[in-house]
Amino acid sequence: MSGWKEYFDNPHGLKHYVIHTGNVHMAGNIHFNRKSPGFKQFPADKRFNPVYAHLIEHPEKGYVLMDTGLHSSFADSSSGNIGYLLGRIIKTKSEAGMDVVSQLKKIHVSPDQIRYIVLSHLHADHPSALPSFRQNRSVKVYVDQDELQAAKSMVGLFQGYVKSHIAGFDLFPIKYSFQVTPFGQVLDFFGDGSIFIVRTPGHTPGHVSAILNMIDGPVFLTFDAAHRKANIDENIPPKGEYSSALKSIENIKTFIGAFPDTRVFYGHDPDQLKTLRFIPEFYS
Repeated sequence: MSGWKEYFDNPHGLKHYVIHTGNVHMAGNIHFNRKSPGFKQFPADKRFNPVYAHLIEHPEKGYVLMDTGLHSSFADSSSGNIGYLLGRIIKTKSEAGMDVVSQLKKIHVSPDQIRYIVLSHLHADHPSALPSFRQNRSVKVYVDQDELQAAKSMVGLFQGYVKSHIAGFDLFPIKYSFQVTPFGQVLDFFGDGSIFIVRTPGHTPGHVSAILNMIDGPVFLTFDAAHRKANIDENIPPKGEYSSALKSIENIKTFIGAFPDTRVFYGHDPDQLKTLRFIPEFYS
């Protein structure tokens, strides 16, 4: 872990804004993998779960948006821009003004000021609002290559992907350049030790998480590698390919154990929701 410590000894003046864009629910307790020995100990949970976008303000590089959350159309229709079929499976709740573009206005940021978008994965609730940035011709959108391949497959819709969300964008592959224990594939996004993209597959083939090297201590954005704190505490990954999802959970747990002051933001934790600060407030 010495590699991470060297980075964290030189933190950066980032601002981290959390944007709550709505809520989703699916039947089947998908937050916990059925192949886990402990799956049956968790009762069915019918609560709706928060859907986030994360805005990172870099003092020199500008704005990085990590995931986009739910599109504004979900305020008018429960199926929003995911279509009738997925809309029957994925239940949503949102309101006018919860979409990411509306909430960026709270800090006087427009869509064309977003320079980079990093997608943790391409399940429908994560890039749903990406079309809102289609007029921004300078934005660069990054996604793992394995994830893109999965989303474009013939059965992608049945795995929770909506191809129209990414249509019209030139997608840049996340090019991992090194490894830092416990993560085997890591990208130093700007090459300055401020934002790291770490590969955490399992929930989907090309899922990624993020580490922010901030003044008040590191931040770990699990996205859907860990839907909830219970995934880490109980060593139970969410729905997905079990062995790789479990390995990702174990890697995150190892990292947090080595750096216990890390502030962890989980992908869809309804219990964490009420403890967070939201845009226009920020973490530093």
